Amino acid sequence: MNILVPVSLENKVNGFDHTTYENIEDEIYSHFWDVVVVQNLDNLKVAIQFQKFGIQIVYVGTEKVKNAFNVNIDDIDDFLNILNSVYEKNKEIDVLKKNQDLLFEPISLSSKMAMAYGKLSKMVQSRIITVIAQNGLLEEWILSKTIGSHETFDFSVLQEEEIILRLFGSKNHVPTFLKSTTIVLMNCDLANPASILKTAMASSNGYFSIYGVNEKKSCNANLILHFEKSANVPKAIFQLSGKSSIEIPSLKEILDDLPTIFRYTVSAIAQNSKNFSFNFSDDVFESLKREEWSENWRSFFKFCNAFISGETIIHKGIKSDSEIPKMKDYIKNVTSEGEKVLIKKAIERYKTDKKKICEALGINVKTLNKKIKIYNLK
Repeated sequence: MNILVPVSLENKVNGFDHTTYENIEDEIYSHFWDVVVVQNLDNLKVAIQFQKFGIQIVYVGTEKVKNAFNVNIDDIDDFLNILNSVYEKNKEIDVLKKNQDLLFEPISLSSKMAMAYGKLSKMVQSRIITVIAQNGLLEEWILSKTIGSHETFDFSVLQEEEIILRLFGSKNHVPTFLKSTTIVLMNCDLANPASILKTAMASSNGYFSIYGVNEKKSCNANLILHFEKSANVPKAIFQLSGKSSIEIPSLKEILDDLPTIFRYTVSAIAQNSKNFSFNFSDDVFESLKREEWSENWRSFFKFCNAFISGETIIHKGIKSDSEIPKMKDYIKNVTSEGEKVLIKKAIERYKTDKKKICEALGINVKTLNKKIKIYNLK
């Protein structure tokens, strides 16, 4: 969250990054602020003019004013921390929603991907579902969209003994199997086949025994077993899951669909940006097909963000460390994040020599200093 506070309150706010001002007019015009803190009525009049851009104004003066949060000066740090937490949480939710929409908007679905995830969502009530998905394609945001509420245990993160103990319980541990929920076991390739079979049998039969207790308990949970490779799935598991087996294609298998998904994703991520004039050239689409996608969707989103920020343009345009494009020729094609990347490149090249940095970027020292302050660069 971009917060602008008066220098006089510098010792009152410590819990987050912020920018200070002595004269509010020197700073408020230079950036899109989320929150502006003011301490007198003159600064309040200036800040109110920018409310139409979504700025939240926090007033710590002695008078009660409208159109602003009235906060006691001694409570300002706590108040801004709360405001910042809400802002960050809303940002996470927005990103999650955009990511979820990626695979479920008609324009972005390939037939293979649509069928796989559509099948998974319809089978969520099955006792056992076997899912084959390479390199984490079955990620949390996808699961939330397709199967709703669930509990995930990952054999690549947790010890096998710990997962089995949580599922079956003991005298001192409440079994997860008692809950009416969907349990997702990730990366079952890494677990002992006997443990996986025992877990699947409990869900299939509808009852299980708690460790150290002879009494039988009802197994109320549905089970999704995730494997990286079909060859690693025990035959008995395929027999138990029957038709409830799904193979989700990797990004390498839907390369022809990636340009469509890429266009949609970039537009979704950048929808809050003022600049939409992205150059979806053939070179970009060829890059999509050449990528390894070792992390699948994680790699894909990194690629999209690099494109939006302008990093792909920078790397293509700079053939050596000495070549820095002029900002006026470059910034018109990217967002402010790309501006930050470009300035960082120039600083890496010329270190503390501001004269050379300015010459390379085609800007003056005053503009450079302002941008360094805005982007918190060193």
